[in-house]
Amino acid sequence: MDFFASDAFLTALARDYHGASTYAFRTYAIKGQQVRLVEIDGGRPITDGPFYDYVKPFPTGGPSQGTVSYLPRLVTSVIALQDRDPESSLPLFAQEPAPLILWERFSTWEDYLALLGGRSKNNSTARRRKLRRMTEAFGDPVFTFDDRDPAALDSCIGWKIGQYEGGHETLEDPRALLMLKAMHRDGHLIVSTLRLEGRCVAVDTGFVWQGDFLDVVSAYDPAFAVNGVGTELRMRLLEHSYRLGHRSFDLLLGTESYKWYYATHLQLVESYGTPPLARRVRDTAQRAVKQRLMALSPQLFYRAKRLVLGARRRWAQLRNRRQQDTTS
Repeated sequence: MDFFASDAFLTALARDYHGASTYAFRTYAIKGQQVRLVEIDGGRPITDGPFYDYVKPFPTGGPSQGTVSYLPRLVTSVIALQDRDPESSLPLFAQEPAPLILWERFSTWEDYLALLGGRSKNNSTARRRKLRRMTEAFGDPVFTFDDRDPAALDSCIGWKIGQYEGGHETLEDPRALLMLKAMHRDGHLIVSTLRLEGRCVAVDTGFVWQGDFLDVVSAYDPAFAVNGVGTELRMRLLEHSYRLGHRSFDLLLGTESYKWYYATHLQLVESYGTPPLARRVRDTAQRAVKQRLMALSPQLFYRAKRLVLGARRRWAQLRNRRQQDTTS
C-alpha cells in the first residue's frame, strides 16, 4: 500500500484538512481498478486535496465497498527514462508526470553519481566548486535527516512562499498547513536540514512510508542561493535515502528540470473515469493550453501558472477587503 492510501495520510486529509467529524477508509472500484480512499461524514469519498499527488491502484480480487466514477489523478504506468536524455521519454499524451528514482538499479552510490555525471558534467563540477567555497567560508555544512527543530519547517514554508510571485495557494491555506504539521507531529513528515555555522540555510520535507521517500516541499534561504545550499542538501538527502535502503525516492508531480536530472523512472499520472461535465469542459481547455505551453517551454508554462496564481491571489485579497468594508 502506498502512502497516499495509508491510514496516516487519509486521516490527516479527512481530520485536519476537511475537518470531518467522522471518516472511514474504504476500497472503491473504478473501471476494473481498485483504490483505497477516505470517506468523510457518512458518504463522500475524497479524491483530491493538498499534498495528494495521485492515487495508485492495487491488485483487484478482494471485495469493493463502493464505486467511484472519476479520479483526477491515477498512476497508470511506470516507464524507465533514458540515461542521457530523460526528458525525451515523456509521452506527449501524459497529463502529469511524476519523476521517480528507483534505487534498485544502482549497486553503489557511486553508480548513481556516474549517471548524474553523464547527464551533466557541469552540474557535478559546479556542486564541487560551490561546496569547496562554502566550506572555506563557513566550515563544513551539517546535514540532519530528521531535524526536530519546529522552526525548520516554518522556515521552509516561508522561503517557499517567497519563491512564488503570486503566492503559494497550498502553503497559504491554513487547513493545508494544519494537515502538513499534523503529519510532522505524528512522525510521517521528515524535515531534513542543512546548517552553516548553526544557521539553517536549506530545508527539504518528505513523507517516509514502507521504504519509499516522497519529496514534498524544499526551499532554501535566498541569502545563501549563491552557495548552492539547496542542491547540496538534496544530494545529501538522496545519498542518505540510498544508504538507508529505501526502495525509491519519489519526486512527485511536476516537470521542473531538476526532477528530470535526478529521476530514473517516470510515473504516468492520468485522469481516470468519467468526470462531471463542468470539470470535463474545464480540464479539456486547461490540458490544451498546458500542452501547447509545455511543447514550447516548461519554463513558459510555470511562468504563466505563476501569473494565474498571482491574479487569483490579488482577487481574493480584494474580495476580503470588500467584505471587511461591508461589515465595518
